[in-house]
Amino acid sequence: MRKFQVALAILMSVSLCGCSILDRLKNDPKKIESANAEKIFEYIKDEDTDALCGLFAEYVQDTHDLEAEWEAFFDAIDGTPVSYSGLSFPGEGYETDPDGNVIDSHLSVNYNGVKTDTGETYDEFGYLIYQAYAEDPSQEGLINFCVYLAESDEWVTVGDS
Repeated sequence: MRKFQVALAILMSVSLCGCSILDRLKNDPKKIESANAEKIFEYIKDEDTDALCGLFAEYVQDTHDLEAEWEAFFDAIDGTPVSYSGLSFPGEGYETDPDGNVIDSHLSVNYNGVKTDTGETYDEFGYLIYQAYAEDPSQEGLINFCVYLAESDEWVTVGDS
């Protein structure tokens, strides 16, 4: 009888919150962003500034000279990025409204161990993106892209600091 009660309790819990769990898995920001991160890294490898500029949030595009900032970014790093060892997501925010609609989804993406064609390695190399921001859709997209230059102890940033 005790096993039946436990099984019933589990079934009730799954039926009550199962949809939100499934929605969260389907809308997992990290899963969604992993594919996007690969595409962005390809743009970085190709130094495709037109494609990279187009990924930024509308308000960042309107307030920054992204072409010039990307040029400075590529001039600051030693070589051309060719690979990375993995992705990490050091920061994340996610919120839904009472109906389960995503109203805020943002995260930081870091390319771990970025190697260039000259043999240089960068550990702090990544971006902040708003995947959804219902309050102000002009903020959806890349907010910034940064690299930390250990030799000079400085950050080079494209977009908002």
